[in-house]
Amino acid sequence: MATNGHSTLQKLVSNDVSTLENPQSSTISFHSINYTIGTQKSSYSLPFMKMQHKQILYDINGVFKSGMNAILGPTGSGKSSLLDILADRKDRNGLEGEVLLDGQPQMPEYKYCVGYVVQDNILSETLTVRENIRFSANLRLSKTISRKTKATIVEHVIEQLGLEGCADSRVGTESVRGISGGERKRTSIGMELVLSPSVLFLDEPTTGLDSSTAHAVLESLHRLSRRGHTIIFSIHQPRYSIFKLFDTIFLVAAGRCVYHGPANSVLPYFSSIGYECEQHDNPADFLLDVTHADTSKNKVNNHELNKKNEENAHRLHDLYIASNVYTLMQQEIKAARNRIVTTATSAVNYHQPSTKSRFSEILYVAQRTLRNVYRNPALITMQTFVPTFLAVLIGLIYLKVDNSESVGVPNRMGAIFFIVVNQVMSNLSAIELFIKERALFIHENASGYYHVSTYFIAKLICDLIPLRIIPSIIFSTIVYFMIGFQSSVAKFFIFYLAIFLTTTCGASICFLSSASVKVFGVANLLAAMSFVLMMIFGGFLVVVSSVGKYLSWIKWVSLFRYAINIITINEFEGLEICPRNNPNNCTMSGTYVINNDAHIQYNNDWDLWYNFVALTYENWFNKTQSGNVGAALFIIGYIGFYGFVIISFFVQQLKETQKQRADLPAYVLKTLWDIPNKNKLYEELADVERLKRIFHGYFSDHESHTETTNEELQTIVDKHYYTDTIPSLSRRTNDVQEQASQSMTPTQTISTKTSIDSSKQDDYDTHFFSVSVV
Repeated sequence: MATNGHSTLQKLVSNDVSTLENPQSSTISFHSINYTIGTQKSSYSLPFMKMQHKQILYDINGVFKSGMNAILGPTGSGKSSLLDILADRKDRNGLEGEVLLDGQPQMPEYKYCVGYVVQDNILSETLTVRENIRFSANLRLSKTISRKTKATIVEHVIEQLGLEGCADSRVGTESVRGISGGERKRTSIGMELVLSPSVLFLDEPTTGLDSSTAHAVLESLHRLSRRGHTIIFSIHQPRYSIFKLFDTIFLVAAGRCVYHGPANSVLPYFSSIGYECEQHDNPADFLLDVTHADTSKNKVNNHELNKKNEENAHRLHDLYIASNVYTLMQQEIKAARNRIVTTATSAVNYHQPSTKSRFSEILYVAQRTLRNVYRNPALITMQTFVPTFLAVLIGLIYLKVDNSESVGVPNRMGAIFFIVVNQVMSNLSAIELFIKERALFIHENASGYYHVSTYFIAKLICDLIPLRIIPSIIFSTIVYFMIGFQSSVAKFFIFYLAIFLTTTCGASICFLSSASVKVFGVANLLAAMSFVLMMIFGGFLVVVSSVGKYLSWIKWVSLFRYAINIITINEFEGLEICPRNNPNNCTMSGTYVINNDAHIQYNNDWDLWYNFVALTYENWFNKTQSGNVGAALFIIGYIGFYGFVIISFFVQQLKETQKQRADLPAYVLKTLWDIPNKNKLYEELADVERLKRIFHGYFSDHESHTETTNEELQTIVDKHYYTDTIPSLSRRTNDVQEQASQSMTPTQTISTKTSIDSSKQDDYDTHFFSVSVV
């Protein structure tokens, strides 16, 4: 028995396609199906948000054997819902009853035993007919089947469906004409037939087709049914030549079965209950007219019409369950329920799930994605031309910027901001990546083509290489040397790495947006809002330390901040700044600009690389959520990312405090740490920076060591800061000194180991004034 059970697989491996000629015949039975939509768990619903329940199907029972099984009914009757339930494509919430395949309940392997063709033709539009069918065969057939055998199966399916003439034609897009609607439908059917499924479901296969094309498609299905396939499909209004192809009819009205039996018995049955079909009337049209209530005498509104249709469906259902047709079908349903299928002949055992490796899935999905990319020349052109154009534009604006303090510094910082904004905003094109293929992904994933993670990884790989890495190389090379950033190989590669991470991080936020919503406009707005908010707190448009604590935390999740920090530190570290009118007298270092003008904390290399770490982690974090890899990975990423943000925040705060202690003279340190209200000074770091500027120049230029009184230091503040720059700070310093003097004894007068040499006083005044103005 087991040998017979695996005979088909052995034939396939030996290049025999007899399975497609004589597939496994199966029976689908369904029992007490009730389906309600709008159901919600009470714990997740609010009183004013509760959804109204609507029952779609009422106690549906039936059986479908090999042949042409049609589900007919008017619009909204529930025929598509019934088809989805039989194909295991509906959410279990609100669903009651059971569906059996050869007497066995639906198992995880069920989707490998059946094929499902959706109403809208979901195909890869840039691939040919043969390539689409081959993609299905490569991913869904067992890995034990050789590549040559798979190719033979694909060619046989093409021949069966009469697709030889268009096998090498692309499916086509809305703007580029491809194959016809009938050929699209047969291609969709062919992608399911490569499995030689025992049961094939189709949702309204004639939708959007003319009568001749629709008949050709149904003729193809009829030939398949004669080879042993169980064909189950919903159909709305077939013409008579199509109606004659049906073996079994399941007529549903308002969610209730009003007839289920042989197609050649449907007209005699309705004649027996008082409904006569005229001689030249289409039987399908006649059946739809029967299921509708007669409203020709009186005009009724929609509510009354629905009520009359439900009453009519109740009456027809009661007449049906009282008929001999119902009694005979109940016997067949009972027999199907009690059917005992041997392991060897069971369809569930016959079609075992594919055992492909994840790597194979990634390979085939990536191969298809790359074909889509290089067969879209407009996309390749724009991804190459736009970065080149913008790089040249930025390079011309900031061409060969000098090292001057008045022009070079602001131009460099403006160029850095422009570059980061451009690289982030240019990724808005990545939003359509998942929205455009959402329907394709949902269908293929439900049909067992691949896992969610493998699809996501393959798409990321194919997006990164042609659309992110190559354009970032072009952009970085042009803009770096045109602007005239520091000529260093190491600095150039750090710059490129920052550009690449900025680009991919921006793309990952777009991925997250497109994976979270279904509408392109909403996803675009969500990503743009995120970018604008991050840009504001990037450190260039506003001094973040001046923003209230209730908003300043946003800087820790701003990719703009990390990217600007990296490029600014990389460019200004080691750079000598000169006065514009004296380029040979470079007295200011780039580090001073980093710490003061750019408001970036930079003491050692970690201050540069922790921005890389944060940018990389934010990139991974967004992509992990976009891929929906799993709840555990999401939680780990969430905790890890924000844990890193919190640790980085406290590390930076500690470094700022240590630097303030090291840079400030004893007088300032003593007043800051001795007064009771010292925390107020630290709430405004800009003022502390100004205090550092006041005393830094003085104490660095005077090496003699004598005591200086508080009054002398106050004179310095009054002379060079109070009168020229910021009166509010001097008044505050005076208050601080007064509080400090009240808390100190005369013996605690501060010794600063510095004296004022009168011969150097003029030099000091000049130097101190220049520092204060900076």
